Amino acid sequence: MVWRVASIVPPIEAGSWLRGPLLTSFQPGKVYIIEFWAAWCGACAAAIPNLIQLQERYKDSGLEIVGVAASECASTPDEVRSKLDAWLTKNFPNLNYRIALDYTGEMNKLWMDASSSLRIPTCFVVDREGYIAFIGNPARLGDVLPTVLRGMRRTSDDPTLADTELSCEKPLVVDLDGSLLLTDVLYESFLNVLPLGLPANFAAVRALANGKAAAENHLAQVSELDYATLPYNTCVVELIQAAKERGRKVYLATAANAKHTKAIADHFGIFDGWFASDANTRLSGSLKAETLTAAFGKNGFDYIGNAPADLPVWEIADRAYVVGLFGSVKRRLVALKSNYVALDHRNASRAWFEALRVHQYVKNLLVFVPSATSHQFTLAKIITDVIAFLAFCACASAVYILNDLLDLKSDRAHPSKRARPFASGRLQLRTGLLIVPALLIFSLMVSTTISLEFVGVLTGYFVLTSAYSLYLKRKMLVDVVVLAMLYATRVVAGGVAAEIQISQWLFMFSMFLFTALALIKRYVELSTRLDRGLPDRSDRDYRGRDADIIAALAAASGLNAITILALYVASPDVQMLYRHPKALWLICPILLYWIGRALMIANRRQMDDDPIVFALRDRISAIAIASIVAVVIVAI
Repeated sequence: MVWRVASIVPPIEAGSWLRGPLLTSFQPGKVYIIEFWAAWCGACAAAIPNLIQLQERYKDSGLEIVGVAASECASTPDEVRSKLDAWLTKNFPNLNYRIALDYTGEMNKLWMDASSSLRIPTCFVVDREGYIAFIGNPARLGDVLPTVLRGMRRTSDDPTLADTELSCEKPLVVDLDGSLLLTDVLYESFLNVLPLGLPANFAAVRALANGKAAAENHLAQVSELDYATLPYNTCVVELIQAAKERGRKVYLATAANAKHTKAIADHFGIFDGWFASDANTRLSGSLKAETLTAAFGKNGFDYIGNAPADLPVWEIADRAYVVGLFGSVKRRLVALKSNYVALDHRNASRAWFEALRVHQYVKNLLVFVPSATSHQFTLAKIITDVIAFLAFCACASAVYILNDLLDLKSDRAHPSKRARPFASGRLQLRTGLLIVPALLIFSLMVSTTISLEFVGVLTGYFVLTSAYSLYLKRKMLVDVVVLAMLYATRVVAGGVAAEIQISQWLFMFSMFLFTALALIKRYVELSTRLDRGLPDRSDRDYRGRDADIIAALAAASGLNAITILALYVASPDVQMLYRHPKALWLICPILLYWIGRALMIANRRQMDDDPIVFALRDRISAIAIASIVAVVIVAI
């Protein structure tokens, strides 16, 4: 059976219900929204807060919303039900509408397939007479639902079925930074120009003397952004496309510079015009409101915005669409437009864990190595090592964020790195620029409680890793040596903090082992590009054909590390620290197995781009590490 708008509604055939009472049929006189979604779909999750608002706003008008999860992935229905229930409880504890689970796919067949609907989220509005009144994206419900609740004409995303009067609707005006874009082109331009060197940055400072608009214009003219890979808001893009299909005019109106605005408008090719800033004037706040009033009249347009500066525009717009507004600004908007439409809600808490690289903190445990290998486990040294660990975590996170901010363009062109928080737009660039100095200040304050020597080592670490991010990572093999040095610096810092002389055996072993890990990391990156048929990176001094040599060097470095460990076990030094030093020989085959396996896994394309991250999730690696610890305990 194939049906479209104005068809009689198909039946409800859900397997089970996760939220709300069972629904088996549609009651005459009520309006239903049947939304097909999935927990793994970002646009679906972004639509849920708006659905919650609609259910609350129109519940007394006979509205019933039903979310149908018909695209979940799991081996059994019970596993799907358990995972989905936990996801809903964690992310939407205030959910106020029904959620159905369709593990068999019957609902998909009756609704999505029969209506030729291909993507989620898709919602179906059922009118009071039991007919399909609308099929399309949930972002359009703010326009469609009041009409259906009043018993008026049926509409569709299909332009051939759209109402004849839709072409006469008011134009839709869209803000750029933070609304259509999940980023800000001003900060994009600044970070694009920053690596160009001192002359380019001084020129930007000189331009600032002529005002913010002049500085933004200078940065825009000097910077070269890749507009195709910038992170765009899917909800806003779909709303714009739906408006165009209905015959509406769509315009960009932004405080961003005209160069970027025109380039983005040309990239989409669907805007009827644009308003932007120039070298002398910033189109923001009241000035934007006045400009749009002159162009369309008061209440003559709908507006999509995201910031406090948009309040004057929302005030004179007919309908307000809001992207991620919170706190007092949101309360001010409610006073102006109580019927605003929320387009998405981004939860940045998980994104910050990714940006700070919390999982990489395990590398900073190396500061405990000098105390552990010298068997000096006093309470004072343990406390000092903990403080050193915290200082390195804060400093390393600052560098990771700085590196991400400087690598936006290359990360967005990378198959996996494009999902990083700043590259994907889940975190704002401005916040990142503020958090970097805050983390560095915290790290410095903590390190001063240990000693000036430790402050010096930490400063050296920051300088070296910054040089790596800005320049050295682009140099063949130099980048590998620097990465190994950064690992070894953590060991040195632990010795300085605990006032323990670093053994030459420990330093040599660390350098070779960390060089092997750094080489494996480079091998994985090169092999990934080869497998995907991607060209060699212009910002890195490696070629795809170098992968075999990199693998050979990694194996050689790993074997050298094991050789040094064996020489240490055979040396007189070990006799002074261990009662059963011969037991330490068992570490050599374990380490040989682990390094060899890591190379094999990398060659089979089963490793992430960082062997440390892989080891944290790998069960065999965990067993190997536990075995080494057990051997050391026996030897002591």
